Amino acid sequence: MTTIIAAGRTGPAVGLVALTKYETRRFVRSPVFLVAFGLTAWALWDGMRVTVTEVNTVTVYPAIFLGGLGMVAAFWLTRSTQRSAEAVKVSPTTPQVRTAAICLVAIVPLICGWLSFLAITVFLRVPGDWTYGTLGTSGRAALLIGQTVIPALGGPLLGVALGRWVRFPGAAPVLFLVIFGWVILADVLAATHRHSMLVLMMRLFAPFTFFTASDQHAVETWRGSPWFFVGWQLCLCAVAVTVALLRDAEPGLRSRLTRVLIVVLAAAALMYALTVTGGLGHAVISHPGKAPQPI
Repeated sequence: MTTIIAAGRTGPAVGLVALTKYETRRFVRSPVFLVAFGLTAWALWDGMRVTVTEVNTVTVYPAIFLGGLGMVAAFWLTRSTQRSAEAVKVSPTTPQVRTAAICLVAIVPLICGWLSFLAITVFLRVPGDWTYGTLGTSGRAALLIGQTVIPALGGPLLGVALGRWVRFPGAAPVLFLVIFGWVILADVLAATHRHSMLVLMMRLFAPFTFFTASDQHAVETWRGSPWFFVGWQLCLCAVAVTVALLRDAEPGLRSRLTRVLIVVLAAAALMYALTVTGGLGHAVISHPGKAPQPI
């Protein structure tokens, strides 16, 4: 706490750097993050020891652990800072600077997400290109970024926003279960209602989704644009940061942040619409050695 007080007296920029270093040390020492990091490393190592025909069984782990558990770790980190608010108030550092410092901590799981992306790109063994359905090189990159990198960033940022506005200590685990349940339900519905626009919109209205489903003999490529979905995810990250900064903002800053939030929400709506309407116009099934066929 002495570090925080001293940092706030040297100016906002220097204070932000010092606070970020302080909160980063707290985050990387968090048992939840350490468990998330360890589980991600073990799951990727275990999943890539053999050839896989279902890439989703490997790519989903960074999203669950770095994103989901990272959200819980960031939420509790934010709540612990607020519980010490009386001591923190002796520092001239504003709540927005403290919030920005905690948001910057998300760089740590983001780096882990990129390392996961690199490991999967280099070491994942698949029987052939047909394993990714109709996705080409660019589509595969978007798929992996959207399933490993962006969730590792967005989960902790969502945890910060939740921690700034919600007092219930179990809010983050509950939200994680809600998101997980939404993704699984949408996945099941997408497999049985391939031509439903409502199901398509439901599947893509999430911070994480699947674009393929496969077994040992065939791969289904579902509708939607992986790259525009990455844009949608990044907009959600921006929404989380803006909402977190809105808490306890002065009237002038609150007005500016509100305008920023409106712009970001408009961009998110555009990315979501492009995600739904872009990509394939219908689901396609691919078999080894055969041309893809519409379902």
